[in-house]
Amino acid sequence: MTGHPQTARTKEDVLSAYRRDALLKAAIRVFGESGFDSATMERIAREADVAKGTTYLYYRSKQSIYDAALGSGLAELDERTHAAMDQAAGLRQAIRAFITARAEYFFERRDFFRMYAGAVARHITSTRSKPSEFHAVLDRQARRLEQAIARAVARREIRRVDPAATALAIFDITRGLVARRITSPGTRDLAHDVQFLSDLIWQGLEKPQAKS
Repeated sequence: MTGHPQTARTKEDVLSAYRRDALLKAAIRVFGESGFDSATMERIAREADVAKGTTYLYYRSKQSIYDAALGSGLAELDERTHAAMDQAAGLRQAIRAFITARAEYFFERRDFFRMYAGAVARHITSTRSKPSEFHAVLDRQARRLEQAIARAVARREIRRVDPAATALAIFDITRGLVARRITSPGTRDLAHDVQFLSDLIWQGLEKPQAKS
């Protein structure tokens, strides 16, 4: 048998992984409820049920635990979105899968959505000349949808559009749907709103019917 034997996890490894996970979950709750500026390492430690000093063993600053918590949520969101889109037969189904996966994820993790929306706002108002890591993550998230749109244009499934601009527009519309439902919950279920939004987007993309 070939391959390298797996190293057994020690008790300390298990405890470290547990504490790191607890800290990230606590950070998402605190940042989601209070925003970056009002959040404190003390409150994150209290939410995670660890000593403040323990928090600094894993994350050296509020910024580092913020980045780690945001990154972990984005990675999970990416995985779920890509898995849903991979099952789609065409672009119309891929758009609906994209919206559904992201909306469901955000509704299950509303604190993370508030954190995510805050990060988007900070990114928009930032005066930094160099792209941030968050900007790079957003670009990676958009690329899968952008590629699907470009393929649909190439095979003439939809009218000719700018794939990058279209993908970003769908991102923004999806975020707006989630924000509206979280701040002003209605009686309609999520599937209804996703169907309406998907149909609206598709109407803007489909090729015009030839005149007889």
